Amino acid sequence: MTRTSAGAHGHAPAPPPLPAPTRAASRLPGIRVMAHPRRRDQALALLARLDGDDRALVLDPDPEGPPTPLRTAAAAWAGPYGEARHRLVLQDDVVPARGFLDLVAEAVRSRPDDPIAFYSNWNHWNGSAVRLAALSGAGWARAIPDEYAPSLAVVLPRALAADFADYARRLLAHGTPPDDEALSAFLRERGRALFIAVPNLVEHGDGDSLVGNDVQGPRFSPCFADDTAGGRTGPATLGALDFYPHFFKGHVYGIVPTGPDGRRTKVYWDEAVRATGVDPAPVREAARREPTPAALLRDLAGAGLHIHHATAAWTAAVLYGITLARLPAPTGAPSPGPDPAVRARAVETIPLGGLAQVVGLPLLHRVMDPLRRLTEAGLRTGTELAAATPRTGTPRDDTP
Repeated sequence: MTRTSAGAHGHAPAPPPLPAPTRAASRLPGIRVMAHPRRRDQALALLARLDGDDRALVLDPDPEGPPTPLRTAAAAWAGPYGEARHRLVLQDDVVPARGFLDLVAEAVRSRPDDPIAFYSNWNHWNGSAVRLAALSGAGWARAIPDEYAPSLAVVLPRALAADFADYARRLLAHGTPPDDEALSAFLRERGRALFIAVPNLVEHGDGDSLVGNDVQGPRFSPCFADDTAGGRTGPATLGALDFYPHFFKGHVYGIVPTGPDGRRTKVYWDEAVRATGVDPAPVREAARREPTPAALLRDLAGAGLHIHHATAAWTAAVLYGITLARLPAPTGAPSPGPDPAVRARAVETIPLGGLAQVVGLPLLHRVMDPLRRLTEAGLRTGTELAAATPRTGTPRDDTP
């Protein structure tokens, strides 16, 4: 039954009629859209785009309290569950891909026992994992458990959903942690891996944040399905790695293990890349030595992109190329290789995600053609450097 929940206050009027459901209930999880009352109309518009017998709007039960989505998340993940074997929770500011619920049903059929996320932030750690999966042709990326869990659109099996609802309520008794950090800690404590669909099936909207996240700049997907001309990747899964490139606020890092316990940390790229066996000096020299990147760097500087930012984009692309050349074979079905449209979008968002917060999207869109060619050149150089360097280290697999 479709309904609106106003939490403890119960003041919300009934929502307008929604389209009649068209899918069998057994194919879909129960759907909850969580929202602050200030975004009630936006959340109802999102709910109206979704069909199913079990869907509801869940409003913050204490909207005047300290800002935290965890209060609403605790209510959204809680039962009753009816006949649904899974629960899908969406935040109010997402944009679903075309055919979203069909794709969700397909994802749940393929991973019925796993937590699944349908979004990742393009300049955070899991954005790198998703981008690497897209560039390699994998349809799933195992989330990096040390970062927050991308919680804008998540499916949990019903037993895990109930467990997380209880866990969230216990946390709220002692404070108001963010829901994404709470979900990440919950999964880590239970030894459960989160898997992210590639390409992502929702995009982050561009409205104002209610909890202060606007300081992060544009928070888009590294590879949104609707930006890939309908491109789909296969069933293969990119597992955990010993090295992830990370391009954030104009600076390039590597995500590397901190020790035998498998936890990871962010380190500046020239130190972190040594974990791959590659000397950082050739990475720096290649931008000056090779004619293509040198010319593109000059073109970008002439178009208004600071040379420091352009060089950082080049460096990030080289690290992606090194990492792609060293990827272990994906788990599950073998990868057929990347879909061209999916790969193209993942290439574009390497510089977009890393630079949007510091130079703005309008400038980046104006210089996208040379920036795209610079990124492709960096990927090729990274592949060549990896081929010329003895391999060190072993891939990680933390999947329980």
